[in-house]
Amino acid sequence: MDINQNKKLPFNFSDFTVGKPLHSVGIDLTVSEKKASGWCALQCNSASTSKLFTNKELINQTILANPAVISIDSPLSLPFGRLSVFDNDPGRAAFGITRACERIMSKRGIRSYPPLIKSMQQLTLRGIELAQIFRSFGYQVIESFPGAAQDVLGMPRKQTDLPQLISSLQQFGLKGDFINGLLSHDEIDAITAALVGHFFTDNKYEAIGTTEEGYLIIPNCKT
Repeated sequence: MDINQNKKLPFNFSDFTVGKPLHSVGIDLTVSEKKASGWCALQCNSASTSKLFTNKELINQTILANPAVISIDSPLSLPFGRLSVFDNDPGRAAFGITRACERIMSKRGIRSYPPLIKSMQQLTLRGIELAQIFRSFGYQVIESFPGAAQDVLGMPRKQTDLPQLISSLQQFGLKGDFINGLLSHDEIDAITAALVGHFFTDNKYEAIGTTEEGYLIIPNCKT
């Protein structure tokens, strides 16, 4: 894999502040415990990944890693006014199925899924519950979206060109077994989610959303 084929990225690992405790866990969460979620511990620029199924596995592995921040690729809140993720919510007609962060990203040309369409409801519920558990243990938890981060960082999304995405992460300055191209696409997105955690820790991020709904974190390469 020739990393020199990549266009120059707007930011790379050497641009982070020297001395910052860059230790993040990224989780590319799946809708069900029956399907593996991607998990990554990113210590400085070294990525270690796993495929984990149950919430218990995700919680135990993350606690062992003891990160400064946990970055979850899943909606972690409901649209303001909604009481549940399901279609029988009495507020569905009035408050809809999207949040401010999705609408803002859409205006910027960043594609994302509404958190409360039928196929996303269980994922959103699982993400909210998992974030609450981590926060109850005292961990800092942020919502991330690898596709948006990849757009901002000038990397292709996994659906577009997974090998080139892997090459871009290597060009960014990250190291790990992912370079061999043998990991699942969920693990690759977990690496990107963890990388968003680094941007958050180093205060090089933009928070998109509202106070009522919470915020989606994306990299800010201009700070």
